[in-house]
Amino acid sequence: MNILITGGNGFIGSHLAEDLIKKGNTVSLIDLKFTKNTEHLTCKKIVGDITDKKIVEKSFKGKDIVVHLAALSRVELSQKDPHKCFSINVLGTLNAILACLQNNSVFIYASSREVYGEPVSLPIKESDFKNPISVYGVSKLAAELLCKTYASASCLKYVIMRFSNVYGSQRDLPERVIPKFMKAVLTGSPLTIYGGDQTLDFIFIDDAIKGISKIIENISDNNTAIINNDFNLMRGTSTKIYDLARTIVQITQSDSEIIVLKRRTFDVTNFVGDNSKASYLLGYDPKYSLHNGLKEYHRRIKSAHNRNNSGN
Repeated sequence: MNILITGGNGFIGSHLAEDLIKKGNTVSLIDLKFTKNTEHLTCKKIVGDITDKKIVEKSFKGKDIVVHLAALSRVELSQKDPHKCFSINVLGTLNAILACLQNNSVFIYASSREVYGEPVSLPIKESDFKNPISVYGVSKLAAELLCKTYASASCLKYVIMRFSNVYGSQRDLPERVIPKFMKAVLTGSPLTIYGGDQTLDFIFIDDAIKGISKIIENISDNNTAIINNDFNLMRGTSTKIYDLARTIVQITQSDSEIIVLKRRTFDVTNFVGDNSKASYLLGYDPKYSLHNGLKEYHRRIKSAHNRNNSGN
């Protein structure tokens, strides 16, 4: 398959590229810049902005599948700069959709648990009500609606995948909760949490990549049941943020203290996803529990640290 990954230098994008290249696919990446995340990958790398329609049109030519990961993906940053958020997450996605229509490409869109907002009941299913409480969540839901609109009006073929708190690699943004906690314990700094009682669903990076790969495999096998469909790619278990912090302190054998501050208004208080649809239609089966995922994440950090030291 000829596959383009937008946001290909990012946390999920770079790991997905590794997986797809190993499986023999022709892979191209587009991103604002390329760093050590992807310097080892032998594939086409396009420096460009998804808000630039001409670059998008040129980059998407001849692609069987486009995995659209490029986004302003921080909830807090989106609250501070909503115009930038909508420019990238909505208008950028519109450019991608239109380019997919021109090339008859299948559009795989990376959405978020943030589209659900505060769930009415748990675990939350794909068909449940969507009422985002953050600017980021609104932007992701708007992009989902663009997919559905162009599927109805112009025969776009899409698959929406919703992630919840992916973690497990040094390539992740350091501001996210688990990388931030991990950095704190490794430097002996306190772990600062907002609220602490809210529960979230965390998915290890390897399981997230497995989910995307399952979608691509099903498209390759002409499984029409997954086209114009949406899937929760989550772990399906909930963990309190305070318990997450305690687990990281325990795994790393750290003496770092945990500081609890007031919960932020744009933070969802409780979330856990229902994976049964992805399991049934995709064969998706996440492997890592949160505890085992955190242990593996810690092991990878130490391994990378040792490699860097041995190279000096």
